[in-house]
Amino acid sequence: MTLALRPYQIEGRDFLAARRFALLADEMRVGKTPQAILAARHSGLQIILVVCPAIAVAQWKQEFDRWWPDHELEGAVFDVMSYDKAREHDFSGDTYDVAIIDKCHFAKNPQAQRTKAVFGKGGIGWHAKKIWCLSGTPATKHAGELWPMLRAFGTTALSYTDFTRRYCDFDWARRIVGTKQKTIPELKALLAKIMLRRTRKQVAPEMPDIAFEFLAVDPVSRVDLPVGSDEALLSHGAMDSESRREVALAKALPLVEEIAACLERGDYKQTVVFAWHRDAIVAVGAGLRARGISCELLMGGSADGTRQWVQREFRDGHIQVIGAQIIAAGTAIDLSAASHGYFLELDWVPGNNVQAANRLVSMDKDEPVTFDICTWPGSVDDRVQRILLRRARELKEMV
Repeated sequence: MTLALRPYQIEGRDFLAARRFALLADEMRVGKTPQAILAARHSGLQIILVVCPAIAVAQWKQEFDRWWPDHELEGAVFDVMSYDKAREHDFSGDTYDVAIIDKCHFAKNPQAQRTKAVFGKGGIGWHAKKIWCLSGTPATKHAGELWPMLRAFGTTALSYTDFTRRYCDFDWARRIVGTKQKTIPELKALLAKIMLRRTRKQVAPEMPDIAFEFLAVDPVSRVDLPVGSDEALLSHGAMDSESRREVALAKALPLVEEIAACLERGDYKQTVVFAWHRDAIVAVGAGLRARGISCELLMGGSADGTRQWVQREFRDGHIQVIGAQIIAAGTAIDLSAASHGYFLELDWVPGNNVQAANRLVSMDKDEPVTFDICTWPGSVDDRVQRILLRRARELKEMV
C-alpha cells in the first residue's frame, strides 16, 4: 500500500534526508513521525534508532508498520526505546544510520542522565551517523533548554553558563525565569541553521488556531496561592505545593457543575479536563459520575491498554468527559473527538500546556478547538494562570 503524501510531508522528508543534524519542529499534530520515517526510507537507511517517551513506544511501532510496511523486506531494522531505557543502555558497541529523537525537549536539562544519554559524550550522538530531533515545543520553558541540542549539533560553541547568560532572564537568586525577548531574533537565526518548522495554519490554512478563554468560577473555599512577585510564584516550586493542590480542589466542584450544565444545554457533546494534580482530576471524575455523566480518567501510570481503550471509547462517543493529568495525556494520544476542553489548572511548564491542548487537534477536522481556563477572578491563582498562558504564547515566538 502506498500512502498519498501532502506537499509539506515531502518537504519535511527531504529536509531531514539531506541533513546530518536536523530539528523538525512542526507544530503539534502536523505529523512529524511519518516525515521522519519517510526520510529514513527515502535515504536508504538501514539501522534506525528511535528514542521517545515510554508512552509513545507502541505508537512509533504502529507508525513504522503504516508508513514503511515492507521495511523488513528492504533490510531495514529499527529499534524503539524509551528515554529511561536509553539512559540505562550501553551504546558502546552500537552503530546507527540515524537516531530519531522524538519529543527532544525531554532532553533539555544538561545535568539529567537522559540528556547525557542522547547528547553527551559517548551517548547516542557518538554512535549515529545522523541525528534528527523532533518536537513541536523544542523549549518548553526558556531558551536554555535548547542548549544541549544546539551544542551537540555544533550550532553554538558557548558553554551552558554563557548561553543562558546571553539568552535567559534570571531572578534575584540566579534562577532562570524566562527568555530575553530582545534575543529572540538571534535565537531564531541559530535555529534556522538546523530547523524546519511549519504551523498548522501554513499546511492547512482552513484550520483555526486553538482559542483560550478564562472561565470565572466561584471556589468552594477561599484558599489561594501565597502572595509574591511573579518570579517568586513561578520559581519556588509552587507547582508541587500544598496550597496549589488545595486551590485546584476548590475549583473542581464548580467545574463539575459547569460541565453538567453545558452538557444538559447541548453546548457540546464531549469535553476534556486537564489538571496537574491527581486529587483534582479524581474529584472531577467522582463529581461527574455522581451526576450520571460518563467520565474516564487518564493518569500517570495508566496502562497502555487502558489508554488505548479510553481513546477508542471517546472517539466512538461512548465517553462524555475525559479527565487527564497534563503530562500523562500530553503525548502520543488522540482526544480530537472533542473540540472543547478545560484546564482546571495550568502546568508550571508552559510548553506542557501547549502539548496537552494540541491533543484535541486533528488535521482531519476543521471545527475550532477552544479551551476554558478555570480561574477565580482577583486571586493570586488567577494572576498565575494568566502569566502561564502569556509565557506559553511567548515560547511560540522563538520558533
